[in-house]
Amino acid sequence: MAIAGAMSMIAGPASAEPAPTSITVSSEDLYVDETYTVTVHCQEHSTVGVAVDIDPAVAEQSDLLGGIPVAPNEDLLATVQWTPTSTGTHTLYAYGCASGVGWPDYRPPTASLTVDVVAAPTGTGSADGIPVIGPILRELFG
Repeated sequence: MAIAGAMSMIAGPASAEPAPTSITVSSEDLYVDETYTVTVHCQEHSTVGVAVDIDPAVAEQSDLLGGIPVAPNEDLLATVQWTPTSTGTHTLYAYGCASGVGWPDYRPPTASLTVDVVAAPTGTGSADGIPVIGPILRELFG
């Protein structure tokens, strides 16, 4: 399943605070209970908070992936880990968290990305699931 939507930008109010410019996920195919790296591509060195499916009006620091804002590296890429726990469409939000007044009070996200998560593929290639021949192969090869 490919990422459902291309990055969508949400314009925030004008301020001196730097804003993330985009969000990407480490895979196009997203499965429940698998861990992925979410990368926020920043414009400047500033901490960034990343949340999933959280209304920006009520987001708190405890809602952020990893529980804290993260700082970007020298390439202006801030990364956090995400393990989806349910299937369906989810929206990742990046919040610019520069040291200004207001966090964790209402701050609109500065970038968002909508993705689809599906159930993990079943089976490991075991012969047990093959009618008739499965038990025979299990006996032969243990």
